[in-house]
Amino acid sequence: MSTPKSTPSKRDRTRRQLLDAAVKVFAAHGVEAGTIQEITAVAGVANGTFYNYFQTKEEIMEAAAVAVGVDYCKRIAASYAHIPDGAERMSIGGRRYMVMALEQPELARFMISVAGFSPVWAVQVEPFIRADLTLGIKQKRFHIASVPAAMDMITGTNYAAINSLLAGKAGKSHVAAVSASILRGLGMAPKDADEIARRPLPPMAGE
Repeated sequence: MSTPKSTPSKRDRTRRQLLDAAVKVFAAHGVEAGTIQEITAVAGVANGTFYNYFQTKEEIMEAAAVAVGVDYCKRIAASYAHIPDGAERMSIGGRRYMVMALEQPELARFMISVAGFSPVWAVQVEPFIRADLTLGIKQKRFHIASVPAAMDMITGTNYAAINSLLAGKAGKSHVAAVSASILRGLGMAPKDADEIARRPLPPMAGE
C-alpha cells in the first residue's frame, strides 16, 4: 500500500506563492529592477507577509533561482532516464540549459545571475552534473585529471556559453559545438563527442 502524500501546509503554500511570484518578477524585469512590492502583489499577499518568509530581496532571489534550477534539473533527468550512457546524459543536460538561453532568455538570465555566487546553488544543482560525470567515468567514457577540475571545466564552459547566447554573440549552432567541446575536454574522441552532441534532445514533460 502506498503512503498518501501529505497536503502542503498554509505556510508552505504561501512560501511557494512568493517563490513563483519572484521568478515571474525577476524574469520579466530583471534582478535589479524587480521589487519586493511587485513580488507580493503578484503573489497576492500583503507586503508584511514577505518578511515572515524572507529577510531581503537577495534572499528570495537566491531561493527562487535554486528552486527553479532544481526543478529544471529533475525534469531533465526524467527526460533521459531511459538513456544509460553518461556521456549522452551530460550532453543533454548542458544543451538544455543553453537552449533555455535561446528560448527563455529572461528566465536563463535570472538563473545565471544567481548561479555564479550562490553556495546553495552549488549544493543543490551541481550534484545533477556530478552524477552524469561519475557515471561517464565509471563507464570509461570520460578520462579526466580530477573530478573537481572536470566540474570546473563543465560548469565554467556552460556558464560562458549561456552568457554568449544571452548576449547574442552566438546562435543555435553554438549549443552543439559547446557540448562537443565539453565532451572532448572530458577525454572523448572528437568523432564520438561530435556525434553525441548532435543527437536530438529527448522531450521534457510539458513540451
